[in-house]
Amino acid sequence: MEKLQVRFGNLIRRRRAEKGLGQEKLADKAGIHRTHVSLLERGKRMPTLEVVRKLAAGLETTMASLMEELERPD
Repeated sequence: MEKLQVRFGNLIRRRRAEKGLGQEKLADKAGIHRTHVSLLERGKRMPTLEVVRKLAAGLETTMASLMEELERPD
């Protein structure tokens, strides 16, 4: 389970960087706290479906797109 958390965090960090967003800006766009984004990106928290939905919206993508990328082999 922990490996999945780390992979998800790396995915969010990479997508955020591609958009040129800081953690605080993504948090604002997603409607979550910046600390939560930080914990997710470091693999310290497992997001709920609602948080995945909010992150996808903040990154201007879909939950499906995030999950598809997460499921790709390393």
